Amino acid sequence: MKTFRGGCQCGAVRYEVDGPLHFSAICHCPSCRKSAGAPMVGWVMFEHARLRCDRKGVTGFASSDGVMRSFCATCGTNLFFEADYLPGLVDITAESLDAPYPEVLPQAQIWTAHETESVKALAGMARFETLPPQS
Repeated sequence: MKTFRGGCQCGAVRYEVDGPLHFSAICHCPSCRKSAGAPMVGWVMFEHARLRCDRKGVTGFASSDGVMRSFCATCGTNLFFEADYLPGLVDITAESLDAPYPEVLPQAQIWTAHETESVKALAGMARFETLPPQS
């Protein structure tokens, strides 16, 4: 069984989680978008009992009834999503994993009724491998 390691941007919070991966998705819901300040968020779901994390550097926010979002108290990196309606499971932000790919590619997009216009326009946008030329 694979062990995934990850943590926050500043390094104050580190975690490990053992598979199996239950589900992985890109979420478009307004709550995820607002919590990340981004048009969508990637999540990977594991059994909560398989997550090992020293939570001294983690703080939480009850973003809605029965939902706790956890993040680094120092740098603010989004880390975990726990909900009463997902007993025994924890969602971990995919990009907080040190090496998520190829094992945790998204299996689906969820809450697409809330997909932003910027996400819908991605396929037609110009692409640059680095910063675009500045005029």
